[in-house]
Amino acid sequence: MKVLLDEMMAKEMADLLVGHDVAHVVDLGWRHISNGKLLTMAETSGFQAFITKDGNIPYQQNLAGRVIGLLILRPKTQDVLDLLGMVPEILLALSQLNPGDVLRVPTEPRATAEYT
Repeated sequence: MKVLLDEMMAKEMADLLVGHDVAHVVDLGWRHISNGKLLTMAETSGFQAFITKDGNIPYQQNLAGRVIGLLILRPKTQDVLDLLGMVPEILLALSQLNPGDVLRVPTEPRATAEYT
């Protein structure tokens, strides 16, 4: 899968996403581009997944009809080691990502009822 890492993602992650063709926004010269334009450029360039920590994208952008899938990462902290430690979960999510999907990693816990 062709994957684009957002500019706030650690570049080291590209080497850890084994089996995927990964590029970083900075390396492509696409820094400081608005999310809507960035998603369009990524799709035009054949990217199938966009990995970001920006959880607001689904609320700011109309994602209907998009062919790129979004992975929104929610690391425990902003420490790069916490981010890189998410690689196994990211690889699993990429294997499940379809065009137009928005997946959050880790997945949101499901609400459970407590009975006493």
